[in-house]
Amino acid sequence: MDNIKKQLKIYMLTKSDFMKYIECPAYLWLSRYMPDSLPEDTPEMERIFAMGREVDELSKKLFAGGVQINGYNQEGWENTKKALAKEEKALFQPTVVADPLACRADILTKSKKGDTWDINEVKMATAVKEEYIYDVGFQRICFENAGIKIDRTIIVHINRDYIRHGEIEIDKLFISEDITNKVDEKLPEIKKEIEKALEVLKIKNRVDLQLIESCNNPKRCEYLECYCKENSEIYSLVDKISPKHLLALLDREILNPEKIQPDILKSVEYKPKEKFTRIDAIAIKKEIEKLEYPLYFFDYETYGAAIPPFDGTRPYQQIPFQYSLMKKDSPTAPIQHTEFLMRRFENPVPELLAQLKRDIGPKGSVIVWFALFEMTRNKEMAKMEPASADFLESLNRRIFDLMLIFQFKNQMYVKSEFKELASLKIILPVLCPELSYDNLVIHEGGEASASWSVLTSDKTLAKEKLEIEKNMLAYCKRDTEAMVGILNRVIEDIK
Repeated sequence: MDNIKKQLKIYMLTKSDFMKYIECPAYLWLSRYMPDSLPEDTPEMERIFAMGREVDELSKKLFAGGVQINGYNQEGWENTKKALAKEEKALFQPTVVADPLACRADILTKSKKGDTWDINEVKMATAVKEEYIYDVGFQRICFENAGIKIDRTIIVHINRDYIRHGEIEIDKLFISEDITNKVDEKLPEIKKEIEKALEVLKIKNRVDLQLIESCNNPKRCEYLECYCKENSEIYSLVDKISPKHLLALLDREILNPEKIQPDILKSVEYKPKEKFTRIDAIAIKKEIEKLEYPLYFFDYETYGAAIPPFDGTRPYQQIPFQYSLMKKDSPTAPIQHTEFLMRRFENPVPELLAQLKRDIGPKGSVIVWFALFEMTRNKEMAKMEPASADFLESLNRRIFDLMLIFQFKNQMYVKSEFKELASLKIILPVLCPELSYDNLVIHEGGEASASWSVLTSDKTLAKEKLEIEKNMLAYCKRDTEAMVGILNRVIEDIK
């Protein structure tokens, strides 16, 4: 009996399974047969999951009198049938099982027709995305296969234009969009994709050509990398892999060209990457001549949420809660460092701006990496705090984007190791490996953002807060240290 249950679990396709398949068939296969090979959830991903649960709970207030359905798969289906028999008007998390499919919807409501139901899928995005059509299309097929007739399919999503003033206004925070027609058009295709997904679950081989070839984004897909990397069996298939996918696997160094026959490499026109450095000293000098001392190396850390946390903020607005600032008065002057970190979960903008006005003088270039981000934050804060608008506008006029020197299209400072990218995390280890992020507890901005809600939580112990605070300050400081180090390296290289 246990073996039969195990087999049913393997071959049952849930909605989450299907959406993994839509993203990449290899993702579905790995999640079912080799889940340990998938990337671990980051703190930022965990924060996003928690945010999604918060949005789901809040959306239920749109449907008064709704009944919560507990349980998953067969248990959830039994409880759903009981609620349907009681003629409830709105069900939260109803489940149906129609072998080999299983589905749990967000909210099922009685339609105006009386004998049919509407599926309301809650999303914390601010617009309807293409993949949502497949999501609710799968639900529709599953519910109707289980004998529950569906009238409309609706996406309930966040209103990007909502600005919070006082308590959250539920009816203004959410927008409901009827996508029934779009789903109806896609249903034949979705049914075919369901059949293909079920076939993926039947694949037993460790490496399968179908899974490699079905990846739609071989140049970027992390699941294809997880599926192929460090798997010697794949080399037995290289003569059958399409040129597009084989080249992508070679370029990403997932496959070792030394293990592939030369005639196969030649047939797909593979060329080993050559190492090169191109520096346009004249163009770079023209950029650097724009700098005015004192130099301020500056970086924000921000927090954004689907549900606006503070008055005057909108969904997903990136609210600065921390900055690092390094000042250099002259080419030979020592670096002076100041920093800000809001240690309470309150609107940080007033206190941040008060200190920033003290830390940054009225003259001098403000050096950042990817100016659009900092400039947009300054514009948003100017709307929130009109008394500081002139100061923030002045900052934006003085901003110098160090990243522009490294953008591939500008051809000022290009190295093969940059892979035609210009992110700080790509440039830094090549030019200033001594300033690596590897020795820090926090390695990227998403982790810093996720850390702020933990730092400011009443549930976090004082000792833990001190450690989190230290790690957050170290990470933000490293961003400005990185810009100082990179600019020094550039100046040295163009002498």
